[in-house]
Amino acid sequence: MYCSRCGTQNKDTAKFCDSCGLDLTATTPTGVRAEAPDIAEIDMVRQELNEEYDILEELGRGGMAIVFKAKEKQLDREVAIKVLPFSLAFDKEFVERFQREARTSAKLEHPNIIPIYRVGKSGRIIYFVMKFLRGKPLSSVLAARGSLPPAEIKKVLAEVGRALSYAHKKEIVHRDIKPDNIMFDEHGHAVVTDFGIAKAASGGKLTGTGMSIGTPHYMSPEQAKAQPLDGRSDIYSLGVVAYQCLTGGVPFDGEDSFSIGYKHIMEEIPTPPLENPEKRQLFEVVRKMMAKTPAQRFQNAEELISVLEGGRSVSFTTDATMAMPSMSGVRLSSAPTTPLPRATGTRPPVGEGVPPTLAGERPRRSVLSGLLLWMVIVGAAFGGGGFYAYKQGLIFAKSPGGTADSTAARDTTRLAAADSTRTTGDTSHPAPVEPPAPAPGAPGKLVLQNLPQGARVSIDGQPVRGNQVDLPPGVRHLTVRATGYQTYDRQVIITPGETYNVRLDMQTSEDDAGPCDRFGPAYNQDNLCFDSRPVPLSPTLIPVAQDAPVFPRQAILLVRVSRNGTTMEARVFVPSNVETFNNEALDMARNLRWNPAQKNGEPTEAWVQWPFQPVRQ
Repeated sequence: MYCSRCGTQNKDTAKFCDSCGLDLTATTPTGVRAEAPDIAEIDMVRQELNEEYDILEELGRGGMAIVFKAKEKQLDREVAIKVLPFSLAFDKEFVERFQREARTSAKLEHPNIIPIYRVGKSGRIIYFVMKFLRGKPLSSVLAARGSLPPAEIKKVLAEVGRALSYAHKKEIVHRDIKPDNIMFDEHGHAVVTDFGIAKAASGGKLTGTGMSIGTPHYMSPEQAKAQPLDGRSDIYSLGVVAYQCLTGGVPFDGEDSFSIGYKHIMEEIPTPPLENPEKRQLFEVVRKMMAKTPAQRFQNAEELISVLEGGRSVSFTTDATMAMPSMSGVRLSSAPTTPLPRATGTRPPVGEGVPPTLAGERPRRSVLSGLLLWMVIVGAAFGGGGFYAYKQGLIFAKSPGGTADSTAARDTTRLAAADSTRTTGDTSHPAPVEPPAPAPGAPGKLVLQNLPQGARVSIDGQPVRGNQVDLPPGVRHLTVRATGYQTYDRQVIITPGETYNVRLDMQTSEDDAGPCDRFGPAYNQDNLCFDSRPVPLSPTLIPVAQDAPVFPRQAILLVRVSRNGTTMEARVFVPSNVETFNNEALDMARNLRWNPAQKNGEPTEAWVQWPFQPVRQ
């Protein structure tokens, strides 16, 4: 017996669902438990669809569907028929919602989206007919191979990204991007399936209040919190798929969906061991795809494709040797989503098919157009409606500190425009005007946190000063060297007009360090380094809100205290179970004043392990 709420198959004698606890005695309109079927599921499907289809075999099944291979009699072609659990036929609201979403999805015509031929209901059979793909799903490929090389991963990401870009422009969010929903056709191209199915399942009786629909391992943080979604949620889910392709495992796992969702919301993406520069470079792309807040991710699939393909104009391609961006990589304003390239608003550089005379004419027109546009904007902003628009939050002033206000404004308007419940053609809610994005060549800012005293920083081999630096957009090579520490090397992606924060957790080195310069098992043995350890001048108690969903454990930090009683360096030694608490402890430690360690009656530098305790407010 199938549960009408979650689709789980239970024993015929069960009174309650094993997964969600639904009363199975009340799943039919009469309130009486249905009798166990006397015939097999495939035979039931054959009976209902016999007039038009020959059901050949079952291809697979999941919690929300069973897939059969069939032959369409009238056209003599092979098709795949996806049948929803039979018990859902009793939920009239779901049937109507599913058919509506499936019809909307059937309007998507793109080479990387599986075509849907028909949506229907016959008796207890709710089904839709789609193209039969002779390739395997990505989940089967990963099960057989474990992980994929970066070139193949980039090819899959680019092809799926094109599908998502096309759908998002139609205001359709997939909501359930995962390896099972990425298929390969007979030519090896990635094809996305099941658009709109998760949205059809996300309302009414199928979910409880506040529940979210999707696969927990691939949910975005906002999806796990049952918040409104836009296309950036799909980008996060695709980032989880890319992480799995790169490492062979998902980034977050747990005993149940709640614990997995909590990790998506609270914990940072784990950094796997990556043995070559190509994998490390790709991981930085994945890291940005999986940023906790939508504003920190790629803002659309075109940006992702631009980085994957090195800033070149995007076209439908099967080239598996895509390069990462050059040091002067740029964003693309749009990307074609059909096999044939179409004209965009950009011109290729001189030497790529544009005569020098034409290349030189464009800037003059652009400058004049920009001046006219700026005059119109200024006039509108300071005209009769400008003050009202400012008060309503429709016009944002740039903060003196940098990009935070502009980023928040852009995120606010994106979320306002991302009402994914609207269907294609709905003009009752006009989309808000998007604030202008930074110019493709505008610099981004790199901010280094937890930088050791006296550290030497270089970007692409060139030395820089301070912990903040403006850089041209693209992939940059960051190197940090400090006495007593191992060299820190990492690729970072600089995005135009945005700030990229890097927290340095540098490992101590045995080279050029005395016995009291590094912390280890033998540190301060026989009081070699100090006679009395450092002690903070104020309690290390961190307030936690009363309504916090999880009360954190204490964090023990390893702190290096100067002879003047200031914190020179702090890093987590024994982490709390809540990542945000670890960060709060680090922030507190950096601002602490200490009674310094004493050696022979004189203050001295010293390392100390110190607990930071949570307390309820």
